[in-house]
Amino acid sequence: MTKKPKPTTPRRYDDAPDLATRIIRGIERIPSGVLALVRTWQGLVILLVVASQLLLPIQYYTVRRDPHDERFAWRMFSPMRMTRCTPKFTIDNKPVDLGTQFHEAWIEIAKRGRFVVIEQMAARLCENNPGAAVHVVIECQYVGKEPATWGGYDMCKVPLL
Repeated sequence: MTKKPKPTTPRRYDDAPDLATRIIRGIERIPSGVLALVRTWQGLVILLVVASQLLLPIQYYTVRRDPHDERFAWRMFSPMRMTRCTPKFTIDNKPVDLGTQFHEAWIEIAKRGRFVVIEQMAARLCENNPGAAVHVVIECQYVGKEPATWGGYDMCKVPLL
């Protein structure tokens, strides 16, 4: 009778009877360097900084409502930077000359389609023209995507795009 050869694969923790045992066995395998970091306040600061650098960019993909705002995102070579938008503001159906109402920096950021800036521009127009209907339409041209349009309603009543 021949002897059965021993398996050469590493031992897995799936054979543990319960989840708690598997977790404890997994914690035992944490490298000693990580445990040393956790034991000191300097190490905790280092871990906190590294964790923040990993977690902050995730908000672009999870909670942001403005696809044009790529600050703090993992999007170094994104074509979104080349997006060109045309914001059109009207007060009581009369076009607004943005150059006379806003600083050039605001207009340039609005041309990138940044919702927060356009919403603040509309809020200022609503504040300066009480009782008037301020309509905003943003038409954006993308690289490799279909054009999109936002707005088209009274921003004094509905202040978010």
